[in-house]
Amino acid sequence: MPLPPGLSTVTVSGSFKQPNGDAMRGKVLFTPEPAILTSATHGTLLLGTTEVTLDAEGAFSVALLATDDSDVTPTGWTYRVQERWYDAPGRSYPLALPSAAPTVDLADVAPTAAAEGEYTVVTGPAGPTGPAGPTGATGATGPAGATGPAGPTGPQGPAGADGSNADAEAYTDAAVTAHVAATDPHGDRAWSDAKFATSAALGVLNTAVTDLDGFVQDCLTRVAAIEQGTAWLAALQVAGNATVSGGNLTVTDFTKGYRFRRDGGALDLEATGADLIVSNWSGTGFNGTQRSYMRLSADAQNIQVAGRVEYVDGLYGATRHVLDGAANVAGFFGATPVGRQTVSGSRADGTALASLLTTLEALGLIQDDTTA
Repeated sequence: MPLPPGLSTVTVSGSFKQPNGDAMRGKVLFTPEPAILTSATHGTLLLGTTEVTLDAEGAFSVALLATDDSDVTPTGWTYRVQERWYDAPGRSYPLALPSAAPTVDLADVAPTAAAEGEYTVVTGPAGPTGPAGPTGATGATGPAGATGPAGPTGPQGPAGADGSNADAEAYTDAAVTAHVAATDPHGDRAWSDAKFATSAALGVLNTAVTDLDGFVQDCLTRVAAIEQGTAWLAALQVAGNATVSGGNLTVTDFTKGYRFRRDGGALDLEATGADLIVSNWSGTGFNGTQRSYMRLSADAQNIQVAGRVEYVDGLYGATRHVLDGAANVAGFFGATPVGRQTVSGSRADGTALASLLTTLEALGLIQDDTTA
């Protein structure tokens, strides 16, 4: 689906070849940095990654949002370009796409050598077309040479195909036709049928071998990503805010963040720059009703607990004690939670003591086995 009318786009194309001229196989990913872009005029949020797959010639073309569109905030952003090949190491680099250059070839702007530090490739506008040069004179056609005499019959060729893919590809229609003419004295109908059946089978075999090679290369790429710890991190869809170092996962924009840390003496959940809230959603995708249970203050060593707290003999087991801040009731040793109790009566005649025993028993703190 195209972008809304009025937003500037730049068409990016590229062609990738191996040193022997074969087409590269793989994908090119374009991810905006920062992760979310906003168009106020069109009421549109732009985020995520645009992924393009090279065609059979190793080429691609895609229209992308210009990085200097005046209707998009923030400004001054770039794309993160990731080249992922099935049969070669990939690379990653930033790229600016100003609207002054409506078409860009990656061969003109991508880095060609390793560099230290961060950099941004800025594409300038295309220069004016130079004047056409004069048309050269057409050369004379040379005479055809004389046909030489036919050479002697060559020796018998080597043994037939050994089953390898190269030998199978060499067994072409022309070879089959020649074999028919040389070995079938009764007509070539049977050999012709065999020729077409063999050609079809070899086509299926070659396709299967190509698909298997691509599958194996893709598996090797995925295994390498898993070993390097980048496979699942790429799925987080974050633009530089998440890092994994020494087994620690840190998510922060340097104003607030949290960290799962394992390199200390214990397993730590840490927060910085704001209160840490522990909550749970009733839905399956962070939707429905959100219930917040605990707040760990950032400015003091203070914990707040909301709702009903049950102390049990084991998770999902029998309830022993209850503190319910929302209902303002409490109960101990399995007693039904009750509100604040009132002690009444006279100390002189003992009715106050009897009332106290009743209230303590209602809370579950004692069992009243006294007698009059």
